[in-house]
Amino acid sequence: MKKLLLVLLIVMVLTSAFGQFARINTIRVIADGTIDAQGGMKISFRWVFPTNALYMQVKSTFPNPYVLLRNLTTFSSIFELTNTKISYDDAKNSILVDTDVIGAVVNRKGRWEFNLGKGAELVHATDQMAIFVLVNAASSEEVIFTTMKLNLPSGCSELKYDPASGVFSFNMKRKNVSGSVSADVNAKVKPRIMSALYKVYGMPDVMDGAYWVAKFILMNKGKGDIVDLRISYKLGDYTSWSPESVYDVVPPNGAVVDLYYPIISSNVTQLRSQTPVDLQIKYSYKDRSGKTYSDTIIKRIQMLGVNQFEFSNVPEEERTGSWIDNFSNSPLLAAFVTYLDDVVKSFVGLVSQYSGGAGAALKDKDAIAFMKSLYDLAIHNGISYQTPSGFLVEYASLGQDVKYPRDVLRDKAGTCLDLAILFAAVGQAVSLKSYLVVMPGHAFTVIELPSGDILPIETTGLGGPVVGKSATFEQAVEMAMELLGKLEFGKFFIVDIGEMQRKGVLPPELPQLPSTIIKDWGYTLPRATGGTAGGSTPQTTTPQTGTGTQPRPSQPSTTVVNLTGVFEGTYRNSITGQQGTLEFYIEQSGSTVKGTAWADQDMGDFTGTVSGNNVKITAKMESSAYGTSYVVVFNGTVQGNAIQGTYTVQGTNVSGTFQVKRTQ
Repeated sequence: MKKLLLVLLIVMVLTSAFGQFARINTIRVIADGTIDAQGGMKISFRWVFPTNALYMQVKSTFPNPYVLLRNLTTFSSIFELTNTKISYDDAKNSILVDTDVIGAVVNRKGRWEFNLGKGAELVHATDQMAIFVLVNAASSEEVIFTTMKLNLPSGCSELKYDPASGVFSFNMKRKNVSGSVSADVNAKVKPRIMSALYKVYGMPDVMDGAYWVAKFILMNKGKGDIVDLRISYKLGDYTSWSPESVYDVVPPNGAVVDLYYPIISSNVTQLRSQTPVDLQIKYSYKDRSGKTYSDTIIKRIQMLGVNQFEFSNVPEEERTGSWIDNFSNSPLLAAFVTYLDDVVKSFVGLVSQYSGGAGAALKDKDAIAFMKSLYDLAIHNGISYQTPSGFLVEYASLGQDVKYPRDVLRDKAGTCLDLAILFAAVGQAVSLKSYLVVMPGHAFTVIELPSGDILPIETTGLGGPVVGKSATFEQAVEMAMELLGKLEFGKFFIVDIGEMQRKGVLPPELPQLPSTIIKDWGYTLPRATGGTAGGSTPQTTTPQTGTGTQPRPSQPSTTVVNLTGVFEGTYRNSITGQQGTLEFYIEQSGSTVKGTAWADQDMGDFTGTVSGNNVKITAKMESSAYGTSYVVVFNGTVQGNAIQGTYTVQGTNVSGTFQVKRTQ
């Protein structure tokens, strides 16, 4: 089912929604389907959440379970469903779904095929039944374990599953049925497609197949078999006719659902505004007597300009008005992060020159210095923030304009999203893992430092007519960290640029520009004040956020505090808002500390260092409940008898804030 149960986009970015800092949670999915002799399927499945807290978090975010199914799976997008019923089962922390799948199983090359999805394992099979197991890591803390039982019609044999294609196939004995045929044909099309994403539309594996351009549905309402069904598509002058999709037999009361993933010419990137394009679908079929029937369907759609972005992939008639409905395409923004663009590379060279040329991806302090140089260089060259009304809040059916990094550099201005994309592109260009955080009304950049700590940056701190005087880099980091703490479950996307592009969300090919374009646009380095030959080397400073990640200062200072004692308090997960108890038993000797930490029921030993009023603690925590271990890094500031700061769980996207006070 094209990874039917690689579900919960929210869970994919969800960090522990309860209690401990990090734990492995298993979301169980039990699916039971029955395939009939015409290729239809009745299927029910149950998602079972590991805790009531996580279940209630999901339910409160999606009180309408139909929105949950539509937004958090590709199932309803790639298949044609009828008689769907969805409900919450509070007693069992479960979501229940029952639905009929039209044309789930089709006949091709003499065998019946069902697109189950890649990566499953066929663990048991008879002529009447097949059982599959599928395990997916939804995030670093959640695993989705799926068992699926498929009941087959009588007369089946030679069951096979191909993990590479995801197709489950079998032979089925049946008699040919002669008689009149009557085809009920419907073609669903995306009313708008994005020229910026022309590569995505041609790859069925991207986002589990959700980005088809056309869905052709043929139902045989006659009394005889439809045979040799052939379907082909053409998208204006931007594609040639597609290879024919061929289906051997469509039984009476059977159906075929065929999806179109066009190979689109890069010429679409020349479009600057939406342009009408005719999508043609031609099809033909025969009855058992050999009589041929054929027709052509023409649907007019809009091809958006190369800078226009359609924020939702949910059909307009199905939208509920919820933010996640209206901005479900947010992960595709990764295609605008053109870090391999020669224009971006030239600008990165200027930033590297200003920062002193150190490898940004080698040490935290070098990465921070590089991003600070980027921010300061943007201010020096007049890059400023501007925003339209309702941006990332109200859905715009005609798409919203989004700039590529080269456009921001040319115009020296951009919205919060444009500037976040620029900073993410520069980060990716120097091998710093970069993320876009998209939330109602706003977007900003998060950089993952070499140690695994995070460096969020609020790019709207850049000056301009909207905000006036620019904020400092340290203030920009502090503002972004505060925004991380305000994220609401179900109302944000964290877009992993590198991961999305590896999955096929690739940037478009953009026109070649002169190699001197950055200089031609007037970019310069600040006047040298004793730094490198190309410009002054910015002083590496620790962003003093109080609620943000505080990487090591570039110059350690003399130890002036004594932390020996017991500290008790709380922590707060910045993503989910959940809180828990935190304790430290600290022994200090000079500038080093060691001891034991407790986070709810988890505990572990730690070591650390003290520098001035700053303390960094690295704790290896053990979870007795789940039998796992994980490493937490605390960065705090000592204020009297209290310590407050941030924590991150190494190797995950889990982060948050903490504050403790001395009790002994």
